[in-house]
Amino acid sequence: MQVNKVSFSKIWKIASIEYVKWICNSRMVLLVIMYIFMRVCVISPLLERSGRLNQPLNLLEPFIAVGNSGFIVLILPIVYLTLMSDYPKTDGNSMMVLVRTGKINWLAGQLIFSFLSILSYLLILFFATVLSVFPYAFLDNGWSLVATDFDYYFPEEAGSTTSMLLPANLYNQMAPYEAAVSTFLFLAMYFFLLVSIMLLFRIYKQKLVGFFISGSLIALGAACCSLKTPLMWVFPMAHSIIWLHFDGRFRRQPVPVFASVLYYAVSCTIIIVLAVRQIKWYSLDNHEEVD
Repeated sequence: MQVNKVSFSKIWKIASIEYVKWICNSRMVLLVIMYIFMRVCVISPLLERSGRLNQPLNLLEPFIAVGNSGFIVLILPIVYLTLMSDYPKTDGNSMMVLVRTGKINWLAGQLIFSFLSILSYLLILFFATVLSVFPYAFLDNGWSLVATDFDYYFPEEAGSTTSMLLPANLYNQMAPYEAAVSTFLFLAMYFFLLVSIMLLFRIYKQKLVGFFISGSLIALGAACCSLKTPLMWVFPMAHSIIWLHFDGRFRRQPVPVFASVLYYAVSCTIIIVLAVRQIKWYSLDNHEEVD
């Protein structure tokens, strides 16, 4: 069976086939449930604040809030992992695919597919938030008064859950364009780390262990972030939330943004290297996990 011969056409073929199967899966209905969570927890509160202040939102603020809300950032990876729960999907034709494409091409195709799935998932969330506030928003590289001044006009609500949707740690340190791009990229790195763990353990024929580890990283990360313990930086969730990297008013960074990029880069590189080393032993012969 081929291991080392790389074919970009075969890699793309595998990625595109997996992507079509994924996007057509009935589990995609979970995106509707995800939108309901975003609508209730983020979009509606921001629109309500906009109405009370009689000021428009920045078009990017709901997406930024979604990617920096403690509760939603807990739900986002759970939904994504559920959508990817059988990744990499193996069926009766998988052995033939491995033989025809070679194991390295199959592995690379799975990684490309994971990139495509993450990009699609985040773009769907992005456009869902943007379209939800489009009639009540403006687009500019400046924060709205809803984000920066609401607590000033309504001090009795300062420190509430909704006031933390766009915390001072964020709007005092970054312009909206930078915050939106950073939110998108750090969520993408977070999801790629989780799905890479699932791929690695699938290659080791320990699918459930991989899913359990990814789920545990989400749960433990969420718990540590809610407690604001320094231990939260051990887990990927804290590294995916931009405002946690900054002080409320000063530019001081408890953990530099660059350190989080390095955290994801090193972790993902180690996992991919282990997967490449193990793939030569991977076989679906008598494989009990074939779907």
